Amino acid sequence: METRQKNYQSRPKGTSQHCWKCLNKVSKSLSERWHSCAKCGQELDRDYNSALLIQKIGLFSTQEEDITSVKTAVSFSLAEESRALP
Repeated sequence: METRQKNYQSRPKGTSQHCWKCLNKVSKSLSERWHSCAKCGQELDRDYNSALLIQKIGLFSTQEEDITSVKTAVSFSLAEESRALP
C-alpha cells in the first residue's frame, strides 16, 4: 500500500501583525513583544501568536491549496464568514 504525503508551506510574513484567532490586523512595532487583540480579546506573547497563526495557515492550506499566507488566510476567513450569514 502506497501512501502519499503532501508538504505545505506557509509564508510567515505578517504573522506578527494579525491575531491568530480572529485574523484581525493588530499593528505593532518591532519592539512590542505582547499581542493584544481588541476584537476577540486574545492576550499572548507576540512570537507565540505568530506560531499559532502559522499553524492555522498550514491547517487552512490542507483544505484549500492556495492558502499559504496571512493575506490568503484572511480572504478565506472572510469568505467563510460571508457564507455563514443569512
